[in-house]
Amino acid sequence: MRSPGRPVALALTVLAALFILLLLALLQPAGGLHGRYLVAGQGGVEAPVHERVDPQINFSVPQRLDAAYVFHWNQSRLGDFPRDSMPPYHIHWSGLLLAPRAGTYGFALDVHGDSHLSIDGVPVETQPDTVTERPLTAGWHALALDYSLALQGDAHLVLSWKPPGETLRPVPSGNLAPDQDAVARARVRRAIGFLLLAAAAVAVAVLAFLARREGSAAARLVTILRAERVTLALGAIIILGAMLRFHDYALVPFHHETADEYQHAWEGWTLLHDGVPKAWSTFPDRYPMEQTRDFRWFGDRYVLVWPYFDHPPLFSILVGVVVSLAQPATYLPPWDFLSCTLPVMRIVPIVLSLIGILLLYRVAREYGASERAALLGALVYATLPVIVLAHRLVKAESLLSILFLGAILAVQRHDRSGRARDAVLAGAFSGLSIWSKATGIAVLVVVLVLLLSRRRYRGGLLALGSACGCVLLYLLYAWALDFGIFLKIIEAQSTTKWVGPESLQDLLAGKVVVKYFGRGWYLWLLLCAGIAALRRERALLVPVAVYATVIALTADLRVIYGWYRIPLYPFLCVAAGIVLEEMLVEADLFRAFPFAITAVSTGVLYALPEWASGSESGRLAVYAFALCALAPFLVRLAFERPLTARLARASTWFLLLVFLFTSLKSVDGLLEIYSATRGGR
Repeated sequence: MRSPGRPVALALTVLAALFILLLLALLQPAGGLHGRYLVAGQGGVEAPVHERVDPQINFSVPQRLDAAYVFHWNQSRLGDFPRDSMPPYHIHWSGLLLAPRAGTYGFALDVHGDSHLSIDGVPVETQPDTVTERPLTAGWHALALDYSLALQGDAHLVLSWKPPGETLRPVPSGNLAPDQDAVARARVRRAIGFLLLAAAAVAVAVLAFLARREGSAAARLVTILRAERVTLALGAIIILGAMLRFHDYALVPFHHETADEYQHAWEGWTLLHDGVPKAWSTFPDRYPMEQTRDFRWFGDRYVLVWPYFDHPPLFSILVGVVVSLAQPATYLPPWDFLSCTLPVMRIVPIVLSLIGILLLYRVAREYGASERAALLGALVYATLPVIVLAHRLVKAESLLSILFLGAILAVQRHDRSGRARDAVLAGAFSGLSIWSKATGIAVLVVVLVLLLSRRRYRGGLLALGSACGCVLLYLLYAWALDFGIFLKIIEAQSTTKWVGPESLQDLLAGKVVVKYFGRGWYLWLLLCAGIAALRRERALLVPVAVYATVIALTADLRVIYGWYRIPLYPFLCVAAGIVLEEMLVEADLFRAFPFAITAVSTGVLYALPEWASGSESGRLAVYAFALCALAPFLVRLAFERPLTARLARASTWFLLLVFLFTSLKSVDGLLEIYSATRGGR
């Protein structure tokens, strides 16, 4: 009879996800202003682009305002206007402002462009770097704000106020509302939410009380939950990873920080809808003039070519399917490839990365990691900000990473069972990796090395044959479209790149796209891989070494991108989980201090930038950091006692909690943090 534990655990994981969504609904801003985003058409007539409720008028970086136009531009309704530049912004906000008490309030607008503010229908004259005062009675007041930006410059607008006896700061969301109905709805929603939270707390308390009776249904449920603790933990990690990846996911990394994201979407869209893949190419000179189209879109130039062969099509097809299914109902046909937007496209790599959490756990266990070490590795993979950012990019490396893990798991199963189908599956994953990215050849090399090292010669032949079959299908795909152009692109890719040892060094640097971000986090992952190389888990270095070498041999050293590292992250995180578990067990200086000086300090710098300054608070923060990261372990080295051991373990757990807290806080503020990043920290 099948044990009910796994279904119960999965059901409780779903309930936990719903509970977290409820918490998010309660914690999300309850107020804001209703914004109407417009563009001036012919004759000065304003055409609507988008409407939404903005929690605050705090647009210190341009991406939030830009997104309203870039992600909601309706080609069929608004036409081709923004091909040469970003459109001129015309935004109208309206709603209510809550003055908590009567008194004189100061208002200021930090703005690039033109703005007009009015309260209760009376204009508030604001000047740069000045605060305009206005007496207000306690209660709600009508507020209107207009903002215009011509074709030049980045959008920037911050509405701040200075309540009586307080300092100047952006107007909080709780003091804004679109209308009175929204205020009433927010009160009802919060009341219902807190009622449900109270009911959940009571249910948990009752379950805990009933579970004390042996043989009761509650006690059996608790036993099942303990047996399925890994499933529940993985479910919680996946939920947390999803929350972090979807937070501001369409805004960071920035629109057009890499045009490759659109390259994949356009290729997949046109292949599915037109039967011929079209996308912008690095080698447009290899195509006949009649098979190219030169155009500008939102100020950026593209040369569209067909049939497109710069990248293999598998990942692009997946993206094309998703953007086709998610085509907004408000878009009227004819649709075209420009309808593909980042909010839809980026769902694909995010979902793939969540699948990767499960596969990472399985791979970690195959490499001999304990349950706790594998879960810690999955937690790092789910929460580390540099990995969260990378997993938002619409790049084929996200699919390659999943195929890499799947191929290794198939090899492990074949090694245990000797079944031919597992070897064929490993080869199929290897062949599909080449369909995803040319560097997928590394997957095939790793599969063959693993099989041959275990004397699975028949399995190696089966895997090689399966992979070759996939490659043959890819060549048939190219032949069906235009094999002559395909050969020209392959030749161009192999002869125009500058390959040198610098490419391997650049791969070790901390990049997301080309901006440096989170070098300390990546340095710590590399240290963990180095430690694993000295242990029984050193087999982790096989996929890392092979893939890094393939990148060094094939990548143009002039354009080493951060997304090249995505397939390395699962293996580095497995090593990190093993090192973290050993650090928590041993609680000694030699394991804790490298973690503190790299991963923890990087999180503190990003999440708490005020501590990074040379102020008094910054100096105190360094003292506190040294006290937790160094002193308990030195004391234990000098005096090995039960008390000093407990203090060292407490400090180790504290460092891990700080690492997780600063990672979460860094992701929460990624837009502002990433905007301020100009190099490594």
